[in-house]
Parts: sequence; structure tokens; C-alpha cells
Amino acid sequence: MEQQVKILAVDDRYENLLALNSILASSHYDVISLQSGEEVLRYLLKEPADHIAVILMDVQMPGLSGFETVELIKQRKACQDIPIIFLTALSTSIEHVLKGYHVGSIDYLFKPVHPEMLRMKVDAFVNMHLGHQKIKYQSELLHKRTLDLEETNRKLAEAEEKLKQQNTLLEQWVEERTSELVDAHEKLLKSQDHFKKMFMLSPSLMAICRLPDLSYIEINESWKQYTGYGDEIIGTTMDLLRPETGEPTSNGEVVHNCKVRYETKSKEIRTALLSTEIIDIENESCLLQVAVDITESLRFETEMARLAQLNLVGEMAAGIAHEIRNPMTTIRGFLQLFRENDRNMQKEYIPIMLEELDRANEIITEYLSLAKNKQSHQQPDQINRIIEMLIPLIQAEAVMSGKHVQFQFAECPVIDLDDKEMRQLILNMCMNGLEAMTIGGTLNIQTYCENEHVVLLISDEGTGIDEKHLEKLGRPFFTTKDEGTGLGLAICYSIAARHHASIEVQSSPKGTTFYIRFPVLGDAADPN
Repeated sequence: MEQQVKILAVDDRYENLLALNSILASSHYDVISLQSGEEVLRYLLKEPADHIAVILMDVQMPGLSGFETVELIKQRKACQDIPIIFLTALSTSIEHVLKGYHVGSIDYLFKPVHPEMLRMKVDAFVNMHLGHQKIKYQSELLHKRTLDLEETNRKLAEAEEKLKQQNTLLEQWVEERTSELVDAHEKLLKSQDHFKKMFMLSPSLMAICRLPDLSYIEINESWKQYTGYGDEIIGTTMDLLRPETGEPTSNGEVVHNCKVRYETKSKEIRTALLSTEIIDIENESCLLQVAVDITESLRFETEMARLAQLNLVGEMAAGIAHEIRNPMTTIRGFLQLFRENDRNMQKEYIPIMLEELDRANEIITEYLSLAKNKQSHQQPDQINRIIEMLIPLIQAEAVMSGKHVQFQFAECPVIDLDDKEMRQLILNMCMNGLEAMTIGGTLNIQTYCENEHVVLLISDEGTGIDEKHLEKLGRPFFTTKDEGTGLGLAICYSIAARHHASIEVQSSPKGTTFYIRFPVLGDAADPN
């Protein structure tokens, strides 16, 4: 608000301006001296008019006269309210005075002007200007505050409207949430009812125990039927379901499909698969036990395994009888011939009979190699070392048949191996691969490590194995060759089993690949 008030003194004579500055000298305002009407107009065009308190205008000036200058000043809206006092020493007639008032002056003074009177009049106009400026400022401030108040009222109205909307939304949300809670409560009641029905009518043995003491809270009908125990065990801590090791179950232990044994009230020992979960019932931690009785299933599986073994023994006995009957028939024919003709045994027939006897002996030897209880002398060894010793034999066989062999060995850890059995397995696999290929084919032999296992890969470029025959691989006396006993691959599977290794086969019309995976030391299963 505070600005330095200015007084414009306009006179074409410098000495008059000097006298006016001397008379009006004050710290409350500045006196701006101008010597023509043109200078006044230029000044008003450049400077704001709201800080000018009064203009002291000489009437007689060269160029624009005082009257003409005032008429031009009053034409500007910003300058219309500036007070103007005419000063003259010549135009003293009443006509000039009236003209001065007519063009817009406030007062008309004659020179020489009394200094004190001029100062008092200027001070009065300055005070009026200051008062006007104060009123203007207060008016602007009041207008601003009015606008601020209107804006505040508008915001309050908007806030009130938003509050109403929020209240409406809150009421809707509360209503919806209440409805959801009611629905959830009804669903919970239904769920509890369903759980109770499922719990009581489930064919599995089910019990709920309180943690951590494992005292029984509830048991279902299947539990009562299988165990023979009823409501008398409610509230007790009877440890009925025990792992096969016989150790008691841990408090609150969560298990899945754990094989357990339990003794019924009639002292019968039965077997079940136990699964447990921790649940909350009325803000109390409980253990849900679900046991599936597998006693009858185990008996059925045992009987099926026994029947399968009998069936396998029958198949093998038939195979052995078929394979040994041929050489025995040949030998019997020669002996019968010599008996009927009463002739001495000719030497040329003896090698034939010996060859047939060797063939029968070979079949029996290979059959014995399938025995699971055959003693295996395993010790830590490198599979790469065994393969490297067999490379000359495999390459010689490949060269004689017009085929190729590629070896690719990776650094592998030491594993438990029986040297003789591994040679037999590798040679059998490689010979089968070479026989499966035509001239120009390549047999690939690799070793590498994968997931804590040493892998032996043997792949050929033959025509592959029919999918219907894949599941029969490793079965004694099964072969797709025109000649052979069908025991070679079965022996390989038996050797792999004694080494706790697995054999995986992938076959296509472009060839067959065998993956033999041996566990590293410490990962092999306990043979006992």
C-alpha cells in the first residue's frame, strides 16, 4: 500500500519551478518538475497515475497551454481523478478562472502565491490522496476477503456435498458389508455342517486332537469301526497311530501319507497312511488326523506280487525248457542213432554234440547271471577307466562291420562298480547298438554328471524299437533278433539293479538311446 506520493509542478520557467520545490520541500512526498505540457503527457504515459496527489499547472506555456494540457489529461480514464491547481500571473480575469474550472481544475491561484497557503493546500490534497489510497486499499482488501470468503463458502459447500456422498457411500458399504457378513456367517454354518457330516461319514479314520497334549476331542465312525475304540478315548492322550519304527509321534507334527501301524482293541495290528493338518477350532489349535487303512490293499499287493513271481517263474521255466530242448534233442538224436545201428561213435559227430552241450551250458550260465542274490564285488572306481579299456574291442567290432564309434567323456566322480559286471553291461549294450545299425552308422558313447548321478549314454542310428516292444525290454527270453537267447539285455537290467542304477530308453525311427544313471557315492540305496 505504502508508496511515495508525488506532486507534479509544471512551469516553463525554471526559476518558478525552483521556487515551488523550495516551498513544497517535504519528506512526505516528491516534487516532480516538468517544463511543458508535452513532458506532462509523456510522464503520465510512462508512470502510474495512482501515486500522484496533485498537479500544479502553469496556464501560459509555449506549445500546449495549461488548459489544453489539462483537457488531454482528463481524456485518460486513469488520470481523470487527479486534482489540478492552475497557477498564473497573467490570466486573472474571471473568464480564465471559469475556463480553468471548466476544463477540470480544483483551484485557481494567482502568482505570487503565498507560500504557506500553497503548502497548506498541497498538504490537504496529499492527505486526501493518502486517505483515498487507504480507502481504495481497504476496499480492495475487503473485496479480496469477500472473494476468499465466497471461495471458502464454495469449498465448504463442496465439502459438505462430498461429505453427504461419503456418508451415502459409507451407508451403502456398511449395508453391503453387513450383508456379506451375514452371507459369510451362513456359509460358515453350512461349511461347519458339511465338515461335520464329512468328518462323521468319511470312510477314512478321522480324529481331532487338542494341541499340544494330543488329547482326543472328536473321532468319527470309521475310527470307531476300524480301531474298536469308541467315545471312551475322548479326553485321553492314547498314542494309537505309530510309525512303522515304533517311535511315538511328535506333538503337532504335520505329515503327509506317513505309513503307520495301529493296534485295534481286539489286538489286531493294522497298517494305514496318516496325514495331519493343524486347524483352529474356536480359537484353539488342534491337530486333524486322517488315516486311510491299507491293510487289505497291502495283502492284495503281496498276493499279486506272489502270483506275478509265480507267473514269471513259469515264463522263464518255459523259455529255458524251449532253449535247452533244442541242443538236448540234437544230442539225443545222435545217441539214438548210434544205439540203433550198433556202430561206434564217429569222431566228426562228437564236436557237434559238444557244441550243443556248450550252448545249453551258456544258456544256463546267462540265466544264473539274472539272479538278484548273485554276489557283486563293488568298489569305488571310475566308469571312464572301464570304458577306455573296452575301446579297442568296441572299435574292432565296429570296423569289421563297417560302422563307426564316437566317444565323449566328461569328468565324473568315483562310484561303486563291479569291474567284470560293468564290462559285461557295456559290451552287451554296445554290441546290441552295432547290430541294430546298417553299414556306415555311428555308435555314440558318452559319460557326464547330472543331478547327483553319473550317466552313461549309448545311442545308435538304427531303425529304433517299436513302441509295443519298449515295455518288454529287459524281460528274459524276449528278443527281436533272428538269433539270440533274449537274455543279454535282461542281464544288463539285472546288473544295473545290483548297482542301484536306472535304465531309461528313448527310441525313434532315427535310432535308440539308452541312459544308465548311477548314483554317486553316498547316494546309493542300502542293499539290505
